Amino acid sequence: MFLSDLLVVFAVTAAVVFVFGRFRLPSVIGLLVSGVLVGPYGLSLVGDVESVRLLAEIGVVVLLFTVGLEFSMARLLTMLPLMVKIGAPQIVGTTALVTAATCWYLGSWPQAVFAGLLVAMSSTAIVLKLLADRGETGAPHGRIDVAVLLLQDLLVVVAMLAVPMLAEAAGTRAAPSAAVAAASHQAPLFPNPLAAVIVGLAVVAAILIAGRRFVPIVLHEVVRLRNRELFLITIVLICLGTAAITAWVGLSLALGAFLAGLSLSESEYGHQAFTEVLPFRDTLASLFFVSVGMLLDIRFLAGNAGLVALTVAAIVVAKTLVTAIPAWIDGFPLRTSLLAGAAIAQVGEFSFVLGSRGAEVGLLAADDYQTFLAAAVLTMAVTPLLVGVLPGWLDRLGRIPLFSRLLSEPLPEQAGVEISDHVVIAGFGLNGRNLAAALAEFGVPHVILELNPETVRSQRAAGLDIRYGDCTRVAVLEHAGIARARAFVVAISDPASTRRSVRVARELAPGITILVRTEYLSEVDELKGLGANVVIPAEFETALSLFERVLGIYDVPDDTVDDLVDRMRLENYGFLRSHRRPIRQS
Repeated sequence: MFLSDLLVVFAVTAAVVFVFGRFRLPSVIGLLVSGVLVGPYGLSLVGDVESVRLLAEIGVVVLLFTVGLEFSMARLLTMLPLMVKIGAPQIVGTTALVTAATCWYLGSWPQAVFAGLLVAMSSTAIVLKLLADRGETGAPHGRIDVAVLLLQDLLVVVAMLAVPMLAEAAGTRAAPSAAVAAASHQAPLFPNPLAAVIVGLAVVAAILIAGRRFVPIVLHEVVRLRNRELFLITIVLICLGTAAITAWVGLSLALGAFLAGLSLSESEYGHQAFTEVLPFRDTLASLFFVSVGMLLDIRFLAGNAGLVALTVAAIVVAKTLVTAIPAWIDGFPLRTSLLAGAAIAQVGEFSFVLGSRGAEVGLLAADDYQTFLAAAVLTMAVTPLLVGVLPGWLDRLGRIPLFSRLLSEPLPEQAGVEISDHVVIAGFGLNGRNLAAALAEFGVPHVILELNPETVRSQRAAGLDIRYGDCTRVAVLEHAGIARARAFVVAISDPASTRRSVRVARELAPGITILVRTEYLSEVDELKGLGANVVIPAEFETALSLFERVLGIYDVPDDTVDDLVDRMRLENYGFLRSHRRPIRQS
């Protein structure tokens, strides 16, 4: 019975994730381990595995839909250069490298090319969850990863079309079976590759246009009825319907869901749509990771541990470098490039569908297919650990003379006149840009540090004193005149880099005023302990804005409200963080 299977899955998953949480291990690994335990190669506690996988696929669709809701078209367009300069070399380079490395083992170049396509795809679900959990989606390496993943999803149709052509070239092509159709959802509608690409791009454009022009009209009529259930049903229909359309023309379900969310992100209904589907996202998406763990055959892994371990290591190292090298060439720091490469160094969820289809048509032998499955699942399990430890490894390597020059960032160009009594701004996102504009308006000298090379080039051409450099590096801050500056403002979206930059700046300039913008109240104490004078959490300012407006409704005098706001800030937001005592009106 499916309900009893689902109950077993959630019970085991809850217990395993709880244990992993007590040992501070990533929950994603706990979900994979849960899948191994309940799956057919573990304790066989689940009988209807296919139903669980189907529900898991819906979870991935919902996950990508919410990711699209958190994006915007303007943000997506800014990623096009990264797709071309880093994403394309990553896909082509990985495919070529794996082809060259496995041709002798697999026996023919079409089979080797197919293996390259399998390895080239990365896991959108795992990477986006990791970046969101770590608050690094907007960090430089996070932007690189998202751009590469989006390009991979766009090129899914090419990989699907390549399977029958490679099988025919290898002489292994078999008649399509029901298993093949189930694994790939359907046979390609457009055998001609050029026609398929054109149709795929046309469908993507049509979805974005419909999402911006017609869907808001439909939602407006739905909202007028003031029926919450109907609104939720309509949102789910848009999400799943768009995913089904993209799958029908040979693209991925995940891409369709992302495009649906993206098309709604800038409408007045985007926030409410996100709120409605959020409760389903994490629950269903967790089933995806459990279903991946179910694929792992423990007996095969134990009997072929050396081969699988070598395959996993080769995949992780190769994919990290094939992403990091183009990013480094494009101007990103080596540290940022390696972090971006490590995050997408696993095999993706779509590769399981592609691998199943390839096994059906003879491109992969049974043992090779099991090796691929084992290596793919293990690369997914290794990714959270690698992402967690790599920043510390790079920091320690940077202190070794042999590697210090390699990992050090290029020093920003110094101005002709030595600047002093200025403000150093780390990050040129929305907050950094607005602060720089305000300082320029009042004639306050300032220096901007930014890690996006395209932004640095364009803004320097516009006359800003913006310099390419990592705000966590001693030499970069010294060249920005941190010892002579009056204030240092950290406005970046990478929590780990924020902490490092505060610590380094306080060591270099004990008397400087350090102001930090962060997301959450929970980060205030740690940043103050590292040396920040003022920490402004975004969620507090939202609460504060609501607080002022609600008191205004009750005709509380403005001077009383201002006094309460000042007292809360003087207490370093202690009232809102701990609720230790109410603040009485004076």
